[in-house]
Amino acid sequence: MALLQLTMIPMGEGVSVGDYVSLIQKSLEKEGARYHLNDMGTVIEGDVQELLGLLARIYETPFEHGAVRVVTQIVIDDRRDKEIHIGDKIEAVSQRL
Repeated sequence: MALLQLTMIPMGEGVSVGDYVSLIQKSLEKEGARYHLNDMGTVIEGDVQELLGLLARIYETPFEHGAVRVVTQIVIDDRRDKEIHIGDKIEAVSQRL
């Protein structure tokens, strides 16, 4: 199990990109992905190969809706010694506080 954080930033689309973010969220919903939107991106949970396939399928979303340039950041936490899920890291830190 892995976590993938995705941030897609359409360039030249003005100050707010909320419309594009919502379109990507809708694409994730259609795919049945387990995800969580945060202030800086979206964390998606799954097998690495599934996540990469999902990314390939939703990558065109902003371009299909008018974006001509998109900067994409991807961070993958692929832990093989135990299963990790969205929220596990927050819970681990919360227990220490």
